[in-house]
Amino acid sequence: MSGTSITGKATEETLPAVMAGAAVLKTRKRTNRGPGIPLWAIVVFGVSAVYFLLPLYATAVFGFSTGKHFTLQPLWDGLSDSGFQTSLQLSLTYSVVTTVLALAVVAPTAYLVELRYQRLRSTVEFLTLLPFVIPPIIMVVGLENVYGVDSPVNLIASSWAPVLLIGGYFVLTLPFTFRAIDNALRAVDVRTLSEASASLGAGPVRTFLRVIVPSISVGLVSAALLAFTTAMGEFTLAALLGYPTFPVYLLNVNSFQPHMGEALVLVSFLITWAGVIALALVARKTPGTQVVRGALM
Repeated sequence: MSGTSITGKATEETLPAVMAGAAVLKTRKRTNRGPGIPLWAIVVFGVSAVYFLLPLYATAVFGFSTGKHFTLQPLWDGLSDSGFQTSLQLSLTYSVVTTVLALAVVAPTAYLVELRYQRLRSTVEFLTLLPFVIPPIIMVVGLENVYGVDSPVNLIASSWAPVLLIGGYFVLTLPFTFRAIDNALRAVDVRTLSEASASLGAGPVRTFLRVIVPSISVGLVSAALLAFTTAMGEFTLAALLGYPTFPVYLLNVNSFQPHMGEALVLVSFLITWAGVIALALVARKTPGTQVVRGALM
């Protein structure tokens, strides 16, 4: 028994052999791995990178030059312009409000559809796809006819005018926010989580906020990202409704100061990517659906 004890001499003598065998198995696994990245994937990635980065490079070359030499003066002129600051603040405000509104409305609705109203799924999915079918120009014409100056409800000329733009942004973000949240809800067992929470004495609101929301946090972050970027870059609604948002300001600047306009386009690109990176960091620090589900199971 002493020769075969796990704390005996025999085990100490065979330990190097076991370690050597593990190293051999690890080497075999490495050699048995398939080939590296295929050539077609490298080609596709390279073509995609050129397709997206080349316009940015051309924009930077034109924006940061006077035609003969490099200069940052167009950028400084654009950043110090009062119209830039006002339009950017307006776009950021409307985009944040739209994002909060989209999450506050779509998340509970998708949760109720998944939990109790499965028969309404096809109807809700159809309604959320309508913004893909109805162009923004048609939406603007309808809003002006119903809430314009010549209509009984003259909302455009009142202090509630921003509601029209935020409502239009909200409609345009529906296809993206609903899909992101609905996919996250389908990844977890919503019914089991809700029943377990109810059995512990939690009400519906507390169940949704304390159990469901942490379980679909990654989907909520994705929906917020899609809603924010969609509202931040929307041009048609703001231009036709007369709101001087940042995209409208960029178009006006490009018409009489093209170098400054192109420099500010890069600023807009960096602002959008900063929002993307911030939301991605939030998603990495929040518990994912699989983690929550595994912990509960």
